[in-house]
Amino acid sequence: MERIFALLYNGAIGPLCLCTPLQKLYSSYHLTEDETGYRLTDILEVHFLEIVKLADLDIQRDENDPIVEWMEFLDAKSKGVIEMLAEKNKDIKKAYDLLQIISKDEKARMLYDAREAELRDQLTRIETAENKGKAEGKAEGRAEGKAEVAKNLLDLGMEIPTVAKATGMTEEEVKRLKA
Repeated sequence: MERIFALLYNGAIGPLCLCTPLQKLYSSYHLTEDETGYRLTDILEVHFLEIVKLADLDIQRDENDPIVEWMEFLDAKSKGVIEMLAEKNKDIKKAYDLLQIISKDEKARMLYDAREAELRDQLTRIETAENKGKAEGKAEGRAEGKAEVAKNLLDLGMEIPTVAKATGMTEEEVKRLKA
């Protein structure tokens, strides 16, 4: 079965605010037809593991649930917590053993650090592009607003120099609107 896991995690790459509104640590979704509820396939699932919600003690959880154990492993803040989880879950033990081996390998650690740096760079590029788009949109909106006010003032019979002064536009820009 194909599974897509979305780890919603407040970690080294910054906060992700994509949590579902559900009071659950994790949830799974399937492809279904909207009107009939017919499930298209049992082969594809999307799972949301909302690690940020581990801190919310009001959310019910089964400490022996393997998925919760994996979430706690991924969010572990101490070696003691990791070792306790490794004792409880043989698959986490395997992952922890591998993690210890990789941590000792300088080349593997450098690859990991490079990947993390690239992820941070991608997020920075996305944020920069979003901010640029917002700024351009605001500037365009202000310009359209000024033009609309200028047209209204011209329709009311105001002189071009007065309209230019009132809107902050140049007289040439106002003349183009009048034409």
